[in-house]
Amino acid sequence: MILSVLGIYALPNGHELVVIRNDAQGSVLFGPVSFKRFEMHEVLVNLAGRLVCQGKLTAWDISNLSDTGRSSMDILGKDRLPQSEIN
Repeated sequence: MILSVLGIYALPNGHELVVIRNDAQGSVLFGPVSFKRFEMHEVLVNLAGRLVCQGKLTAWDISNLSDTGRSSMDILGKDRLPQSEIN
């Protein structure tokens, strides 16, 4: 599964995460509140596809994430993003 950068994904428990980075080193995901405040990352996806929260493996992997069809623009609003990110 390929995660879309700035896409919003949901865990089976309903907790939503925003993908900040998705590259060869893994993905970094924030909760929506953390994303709006640009705080430390909340969840990492390691190279094996496992979700790691605060340095500890969780019971979930990348296959447990469901695409909500929404993006970070739904959280921030188009007026908060640089024009290059909107187009």
